[in-house]
Amino acid sequence: MADAALVIAFDREAEGYDRGFGTNPVARLFRHAVHERLAALFPRGARVLDLGCGTGEDALFLSGRGVQVTGLDSSPAMVARAREKAAGTGCVFECRAAEDVDACAGPFDGAYSDFGALNCADLVRVGAGLARVLRSGAPVLINLLGAHPWPHSAARLLRGDGRPRGARAPRVQGVSVPVSYPTLAQARRSLGPALEWTRAWSLGALVPDPAHASWASAHPMLFAALAALEDGIRAWPLVRGGGDHVVLEGRRRSC
Repeated sequence: MADAALVIAFDREAEGYDRGFGTNPVARLFRHAVHERLAALFPRGARVLDLGCGTGEDALFLSGRGVQVTGLDSSPAMVARAREKAAGTGCVFECRAAEDVDACAGPFDGAYSDFGALNCADLVRVGAGLARVLRSGAPVLINLLGAHPWPHSAARLLRGDGRPRGARAPRVQGVSVPVSYPTLAQARRSLGPALEWTRAWSLGALVPDPAHASWASAHPMLFAALAALEDGIRAWPLVRGGGDHVVLEGRRRSC
């Protein structure tokens, strides 16, 4: 059962999500990086899960490559928007919390979650559910909001603000939503032993986070230079945990 505040917040967000976040230059950069990896992980004909699908942008991308996607989201308005956009594509969208993934009819050939949807979920339950519905060896990609993003930490240092990320609950459409910010190690432990992790990388260790879209638009050359540099080092050990978002890649262990 999804948190009521979470559902209210993202129901309110659904109508304008694609016009706002969907056109944000930083968010588009992040999404492009994730799409490159999704394309590499999930071949044509694969049947995969999208946890926290939002308005269906990632599902539509994969569907265009011949991947069969079942998207889950706890917001009825987000699901309605995704269904509207994906009419005729074969994508399936269900109004269901990520923690209830084990209610889906598996086995699935893979799973992913983008843009921090699982920061609002119980990772222990999500991992246990994925263990039940994924086939052995199925690829998994999880994109989470990072616990200690370098740009955020630098800004706090300059302001003299000692509060870490997560000290104050974020607000979406005027509603405080429950969000946790696990480190990479904490996320791996919470998702459980049935999933093994082979790679981690960051988004937004050097470029600003999506809240600074106006800066990115005003300084396109510098933004592009930072993005290119980050692309080359995002998986380095000292960098992969320092992004506004951090990405885990792995697979379902053999049963």
